[in-house]
Amino acid sequence: MFALLASGALCSQNVPIANDDYALSGLGDTITINVVANDTHPDGISFKVRSAPNSLIFTDSTVTYYFDYDSYYNITDTLRFGYILMDENGLAGPESQGIVFIDINNSGYINYLDINNIRAQIQASGQQFWPEPISNGLNDPVFEFPKGSGLNTIFNSTLWIGGLDESDSLRLAAERYRQSGLDYWTGPLSSDGTGLSIDLSTVVQYQKVWKLTGEELLYHKNHYSDAGYVMINDIATWPAHGDTGLNQAENLAPFVDTDGDNLYNPMAGDYPLIRGDQCIYFIVNDLRNHTESGGEALGLEIHGMAYEFYYDESISMNNAVFFSYKIINRSSNTYHDTYVGLFTDFDLGFAGDDYVGCDVARGTYYGYNGDSIDGEGGAGTYGDNVPAQGIVILGGPFLDANSLDDPDNQCDESINGVDFGDGIADNERYGMKKFIYFNNTSQAQGDPQNAEDYYNYLNSIWRDGTTMEYGGSGHINSGAYGPSANFMYPGLTDPCFWGTSGVEPFGPVDWTEVTVNNVPGDRRGLSVMGPFTFEPETTEMIDVAYVAAFHADNETAVETLMTYVDEVKTEYYKNPTYFGYQWLGVDENTPVNDKNKILIYPNPVSNTLTFTYSGQSENAVYKLTDIMGTTVMTDQLAGNESHTLDVSSLKPGMYVLTITGTNGMVATKVLKN
Repeated sequence: MFALLASGALCSQNVPIANDDYALSGLGDTITINVVANDTHPDGISFKVRSAPNSLIFTDSTVTYYFDYDSYYNITDTLRFGYILMDENGLAGPESQGIVFIDINNSGYINYLDINNIRAQIQASGQQFWPEPISNGLNDPVFEFPKGSGLNTIFNSTLWIGGLDESDSLRLAAERYRQSGLDYWTGPLSSDGTGLSIDLSTVVQYQKVWKLTGEELLYHKNHYSDAGYVMINDIATWPAHGDTGLNQAENLAPFVDTDGDNLYNPMAGDYPLIRGDQCIYFIVNDLRNHTESGGEALGLEIHGMAYEFYYDESISMNNAVFFSYKIINRSSNTYHDTYVGLFTDFDLGFAGDDYVGCDVARGTYYGYNGDSIDGEGGAGTYGDNVPAQGIVILGGPFLDANSLDDPDNQCDESINGVDFGDGIADNERYGMKKFIYFNNTSQAQGDPQNAEDYYNYLNSIWRDGTTMEYGGSGHINSGAYGPSANFMYPGLTDPCFWGTSGVEPFGPVDWTEVTVNNVPGDRRGLSVMGPFTFEPETTEMIDVAYVAAFHADNETAVETLMTYVDEVKTEYYKNPTYFGYQWLGVDENTPVNDKNKILIYPNPVSNTLTFTYSGQSENAVYKLTDIMGTTVMTDQLAGNESHTLDVSSLKPGMYVLTITGTNGMVATKVLKN
């Protein structure tokens, strides 16, 4: 069919036909693709590229993708974008729209923990469980429970951090969905003593995660010196050291330094120090324009390790994903009234019928289904057997020092904090100090719109400046009856009313979404730790666990979840500072064989450590290493003699004493008080 143009010429109604294009590129590269080379026109007339996304440069026949300053936060393994053709008569149609797929050959932006009952996506950006960007066609969350079911309990989760500098100006980094921008991106910071910076090549280099298992590391330990041994990439590239030429920190990811030279050399037998049976490691920072929160950067570097255990005998540990965050203040600022929040958007199958709550004593907030059936019971829902999903603050930032061993079992932070009443001063850490939830609206209890809103939520203050109140939906205009409160929907888990400063509520004590007859909906929550003072070049550790549970017989899912939480916390409290580290096949208490024996005392030790080694002493060497694998003491040994080490100057914590002789190696833990 033809149409008559104004000049009287006939014009084809056919349009150019675009065919998809495929290319290979790497982060940091610029690539130009001749997209029209495989496109056609039914009438054989000429055509050209009419349009492409704003991020692309295009000519009549090509499109060029360039990786600008903000492009590195969200590149997965494949980038996709579209373009539209137009023929010489100005005609185009649906058939004229083509897609370009660029496989990124050096991106490890995401990977998955999947060794137990949960399959969780971990990504380099620090925003977890939610694949991004949506423009790449990836918009389904991945916190799959149980693994293989295709069902998820969490949409996404990420850290919020805010504090006031010396001039009382707010500094804050916080993300929710990156719909308006982002606050974090990848890699360690550079510091030259006058300020902070980050090199673009660093952003590219750290646009990846490192995934390892204990089995892989044990194999490396036993075979690294074998002829023909091929090292896996994530051991070979483990980011143990920063680039000192770029003024980055010398030591980054933890490793076991087998030869004591303080350098990571896996070909000499060094290996990454991981937590759990399977781990994923990443590094992010906040030194950029905060286009999500609108806050000013703090200058933080965050080392994250996500990990899972596989326990034959423990359902609770098999239903848990753990995160250990090491947050370093690389700036020259001292921040006061600093809070760390953990934001989580619960989606238990169908997102629109959930409730949330918290258990104050357990330091846990959780999501559960708000009615008897998840959604309509169809595809993508849990039907009538919906799990509960909890997030446990195992150990948060340190309380500000007061030179005291703060007592346990008080109506204060010791309710759910850690290391209270253990005989050691100033090692106490926060648990969950606050819990608040907000809605997907722009109202007073809705999504934060600016940095002040984010910081107010960290302080249990609504967007209109009113404090959270006990009862109703937590707002004075929503049925709340007071007093001011720090925990929403705690039920009966705060018997001493710590969350209301010891004041008994002015109405019913049992405050839950059920008791106030809320309509179930799409829930998100924020657990808060703090306040604390964050000084330059100091580090805070944050340990959390995501625990999921179906109901056991004669229990609700929430009741079973709390049993699992208790079991997980019991495991954590055995060794809070170094929970999860695996010693990769070294028997810590028994010699390698009967000829190698080691005796140490006292343990724990404060000042002087004595040990006796009764094995073959020819060429034997002892090493005392800290938990990061750094050798703090080493020397030759003579057999059947007592050896005394002055450890009084060492920092409190866990160390490992290793003796290597002609008949093998023996190692044991040493706890320094």
